Amino acid sequence: MNSRIELNKDKQKDIDREKQTERVKKIVKRIVISIIIIFLLVFFTFLYITTIGTTSLIVNEEAIVNDKLPESFSGLKVIQFGDLHYNNNDLLKDVVNAITKRNPDLILFTGDLLGDEDLTPGNRKKLVKELKKLDATLGKYAVLGESDNDEALSILLDCGFTVLDDSNELIYNESNEPIMLVGLNTNNDVINYDKAFTNYNENTYTITIFHKPDYIDEFVEIYPVDLALAGHSHLGEIRIPYLLNLANKDHASKYINPYYEINNTKFYITSGLGTDTYDVRINARPSINFFRLRKTT
Repeated sequence: MNSRIELNKDKQKDIDREKQTERVKKIVKRIVISIIIIFLLVFFTFLYITTIGTTSLIVNEEAIVNDKLPESFSGLKVIQFGDLHYNNNDLLKDVVNAITKRNPDLILFTGDLLGDEDLTPGNRKKLVKELKKLDATLGKYAVLGESDNDEALSILLDCGFTVLDDSNELIYNESNEPIMLVGLNTNNDVINYDKAFTNYNENTYTITIFHKPDYIDEFVEIYPVDLALAGHSHLGEIRIPYLLNLANKDHASKYINPYYEINNTKFYITSGLGTDTYDVRINARPSINFFRLRKTT
């Protein structure tokens, strides 16, 4: 017959086994929960950078004050968009809606309309249909990016854009005092700056549009324009502040942030709309720039 001590020992062993079993269950439960949390974090991060990060549009609004602006242009509304790399008609519709509801006076496209894939007749029709909805009281202007072939040029012209190829236009608005718009073709091996800035006058408010941002160093000292607009870099597509910025494209390695001020030139670089390198965006969501210009009061 077992003594009381032996019975207590057996009972204690059972209790210890139960405690050990409970500890193992808790550890396994924590591991399973941790795995689930990590999986969900990875899943939702991937979902964000491939959907929201690439299709959720931002409108960056900026007020620009300059005493050189003619009084008749005070209140001018300017939209800049670019790097569409068209392959998403829903995003394009969002862009068109965002632009049209702001009733811009000038619409400026800074290059790369099409992507790497050939445009099907059906997609060309959709693209033209949406771009033709864009309207601006003082005109729609564009420059070409490195992905823009003859078809892209044809589409822009069909949709009412004036394509500036190392050229400029004087734009008037109910007065004899114009502003100048200069467009540079940064696809050319040699850019004809003298031709592009023909009749440049430092007293005339001047906007310059071009595709590849690093080219600004080639002209801004000689022609200190008031507002410069570029694209191309997509702001790197993957931006982790102080750690990582993948804006390493040709002629987009020096100017990698959305805004710079070079002497008296305000220089804005759009993050663009589509993707062409990674098909993801982190901290560089698709966007358009909306500028309100006014004369100093």
